[in-house]
Amino acid sequence: MKQVVLITTGRCEQLALGDSLKRYFPDATFLAPEPRDSFTSTRIRLTAAPPPRPGGPLSVVDRLAQAMVAMTDPGRNGVPPDLVIAVDDVELVNLDQLEVVTSTLRNAVKRHLDTFAWSSARRREQAAERVREHCSFHLMCPMVEAYFFGEPQALTRAGARRASAVDARAHDLEDFATEEASFLSMPDGSKHWATPDRKKHPKRYLQYLIDPEGADARSYREAEGGRRALSELDWPGVLSVEDHTQLARSLFSDLADALGVDNPCPGPCHPLTASRRADRVLRNL
Repeated sequence: MKQVVLITTGRCEQLALGDSLKRYFPDATFLAPEPRDSFTSTRIRLTAAPPPRPGGPLSVVDRLAQAMVAMTDPGRNGVPPDLVIAVDDVELVNLDQLEVVTSTLRNAVKRHLDTFAWSSARRREQAAERVREHCSFHLMCPMVEAYFFGEPQALTRAGARRASAVDARAHDLEDFATEEASFLSMPDGSKHWATPDRKKHPKRYLQYLIDPEGADARSYREAEGGRRALSELDWPGVLSVEDHTQLARSLFSDLADALGVDNPCPGPCHPLTASRRADRVLRNL
């Protein structure tokens, strides 16, 4: 049975993404170590970062890149998995610059491969080749909760007490937005979910559907409701609109290709996370 390591940056994904994918790739074993810090939680600037100083602190993205390489190529004494996939949320703050997000991660992986103290040039090339063929990076957009709105039962599993006004057939969930007046008309800050960015924030809208009165700031818990919603998510239904959800569909296409099985969610993938360019650093970047 092939082994897939999922490097996640959220508690919900760490607890439930493996189970969610296992339903559609039953012949694979999914392992999810403790989640890593997200490098997309603040606005990213694409700059030519200098190589980390030996023994100096690493940036969040450099730590993620280091973990991706180490898990893909564990050295002589380790048993490498068949596939390592890092998954992060785009977040609203980076929604307009997906290419900056993917380039930042790609550059960090290349930087680590180029600057790590490999035992030889040949050893470095072996590691780089393994990463190029067995390691990927994928994005949930703007965050994993957006996909719950493609399956009403997922919202119920997450704890929703009201029906969603989002029509996933008419509007791409990866460009999430709600027009529900009672949610948007509340003054900013008057409820825990009433943030200025809530129109395009799936987690805030989910909090509202669970707790419209705004009485419990912890009404939505990723480790409980989020886990229930994601672990049983109807991905083929959520990803069924051809022109929508192309980032998530890239993840399924990548998995199917790496595992040598039929893709349960076929259709167009996002060009930024489904590239097989000759100069790629990862499988898909």
